[in-house]
Amino acid sequence: MSGELFRLTHSKIETFRRCRKQYWFAYVSGLPWPEQEQTAALIVGNAVHRAMQKLCDTGHPDDGYAELDAFLRMPKHAVAAPGTEGYAQALACYEAGIAAHASIVSEARWGEVDSEAPWERGGIAVRSRADRVDRLAADRWLVIDWKTGRFEVEDVTDRQLDLAHVIVRAVRRLPAEATVRAVAWNLRTGQQRVRELTRQDAVATLAYAARMAERMQAEAEFLANPGPHCGFCAWRGRCEAAAQLEAEGLEWLLADGEDLPEAERDFEPG
Repeated sequence: MSGELFRLTHSKIETFRRCRKQYWFAYVSGLPWPEQEQTAALIVGNAVHRAMQKLCDTGHPDDGYAELDAFLRMPKHAVAAPGTEGYAQALACYEAGIAAHASIVSEARWGEVDSEAPWERGGIAVRSRADRVDRLAADRWLVIDWKTGRFEVEDVTDRQLDLAHVIVRAVRRLPAEATVRAVAWNLRTGQQRVRELTRQDAVATLAYAARMAERMQAEAEFLANPGPHCGFCAWRGRCEAAAQLEAEGLEWLLADGEDLPEAERDFEPG
């Protein structure tokens, strides 16, 4: 296939699935991205990930503690600075991470495996990152995505793990018979979302990604899908659809002056 490959990431695919207008803003419009709001949850997540990378690098918990503390003491991270609830949550997550690290017995390990793999035949280049990769044996591998949120959306998490699996299998050139345990490990709740993946699963993931790329490139309308997720969208201040839904709600259904039938008028939810 000639021409430039269409680049795909987990975030790009999920944005397209969630709201085509948000996708247009982020990946088509060419507009500069708005500055991301520095919430306590985001800062805590970044701090824990950085600490877990240091722990993976050296195996010494003190390296992670030092990174966590230095990151959260930065002036721009004051909302999760020492003495705050966010700081205490970050420490608790990292200490759970130390226990998780100690429980893994492997031949070799790597932190923050981030790469892009081209697939000329499918017309795509897939980029993903695994927070940690372990070789348990020559034909047995472990891929971990550390989580720190209160909850995860399972199907979204699964798709994230599947893309990370593809990248790890390509970067490490795993043999066809190798199996990969892909885990979304929540250090806040202790829950693990586990997928046992094979080479055939990687092929299926690539096929799905290529078909999604076709749809994304063919999209012309980019209709908005306003809803609760708008509250987390960095583009919401520029989206007329989100503002309109917030202002009008369901009143537009009666915009022509039509009244509700008697039975429906008397209905009170709840």
